[in-house]
Amino acid sequence: MNNFRVILSVIFSLVVMPLGMPVFAADGHKHKEDSHKGHDHSAKQVHVNKEEPKHDQHEHDEEEHGDEHGDEEHGDEHDGEHDDGPIELSEESQELGGIQTAIVGSSAFSSKVSVSGRIAQDVEEVKYVFAPESATIQECRAALGGQVQKDEVVCVVTLTGSHETLEIKSPISGTVISEFIKKGEHVDETTAIYGIADLSKLWANFDVYEKDTASVKLGQRILVYPLSYPDQAFEGEIVFISPRVDESTYTVKIRAIVDNADGLLKLGMSVRGEILSASDGSMLSVPSEAIQTVENKTVVFKKTAKGFEPQEVKVQSQTKETAMIAQGLNKDDQIVVKGSFILKSKMLESEMSHDHAH
Repeated sequence: MNNFRVILSVIFSLVVMPLGMPVFAADGHKHKEDSHKGHDHSAKQVHVNKEEPKHDQHEHDEEEHGDEHGDEEHGDEHDGEHDDGPIELSEESQELGGIQTAIVGSSAFSSKVSVSGRIAQDVEEVKYVFAPESATIQECRAALGGQVQKDEVVCVVTLTGSHETLEIKSPISGTVISEFIKKGEHVDETTAIYGIADLSKLWANFDVYEKDTASVKLGQRILVYPLSYPDQAFEGEIVFISPRVDESTYTVKIRAIVDNADGLLKLGMSVRGEILSASDGSMLSVPSEAIQTVENKTVVFKKTAKGFEPQEVKVQSQTKETAMIAQGLNKDDQIVVKGSFILKSKMLESEMSHDHAH
C-alpha cells in the first residue's frame, strides 16, 4: 500500500506539477505563501517609490556632469574656430598668394544699360564724283574700298567733241564705297562715277528693351564693342530714339554716331553697346576683382589688426573693372583688391572642417 502511494505521488509530480498548479502540504502553508506573496508586492511598490528620488538625483548628477563636460568641449571647439573670426595669414603667405590691399576711395557713379545691334550699312556723309560735262572715261585711279584724300585725282576723262583731257578729283577725304563706271564708258554731268564716304564716324543701330527706355536720353554717351575687338571700346553719342515700341520684341530702336577714326569698324558689323549715365554725386568704388560671393552673399575682405575679415556689401553697379558700393564699406577702409579668392577658399575650407567636426 505504501509502495502504491509512493508511485502515485511520483506520477502526480511528473504530470501535474509542469502545468503550473501550486502544491501545498496544507492549507496553512498555502495561506502563508499567499501572505508572503502579498507582502512582496507591497514591498516592491514601496521599494520603487523610495528608489525614484535616488534615480532622479543620479540622472541630475549625470546631466550636470555632462553639461560641464559639454561646455568644456564646446569651449575648446570655439577656441579652435576661425571661420567666425579673422583669417590670419603671414606676410610670406600673402606674398606667395599675390594678395594685395588698397584703400577704398570714391568716384563718380555711373550706371549702364547693355544693348546689342549693328553698324549701319548707310553712312552719315557720302559724296559722289561727276564729270563736268559729257565725256569718256580714259583712266580709273580709285579702287573700290580704297582710301582717297580730298582733291586727289580719282579718274581721267576725255571731253566729248573737243577731245580735251580732264582730271576729276575727290570732293572729300574718305573711302570709295561705290563704283559706277568702268574705263571706256560714256558719262555726263548727271552720271555718278564714284561714291566716296567719310567713315571716320559711323551710325550704329541698337535695340533697347522697353523697361530700360527711361534710362536712355538723346546726347547720352555709349561705348561700342565690336565682336572682332571685344576688349576695345569705341565712343559714341545717341542721336535718335524711336517714338515707337516694336510690338513683337518690346524694344525701341535707337541710333548712335560712333567714332571710327582708326577705320576698324566696318559697315554692317555686329556690336554690343553700354549706355552710360553719370549721377551728380559720387560713390565708393572698388576693383571688381575684390568682389566675391560666399553663401549667396556679396563680400569683400577687409584688413584689420587681427587679420582679414569678410565684409558683406551691396553693389549698386558693376563693370568689368569697377564696382560701385552702396552699403557695407567706409571711405579709407583697407580691403583686398587682388587674391581675394584665396581668402574665400580658406574661409570655406575652415567652415567645412568645422561642420565635419560637429
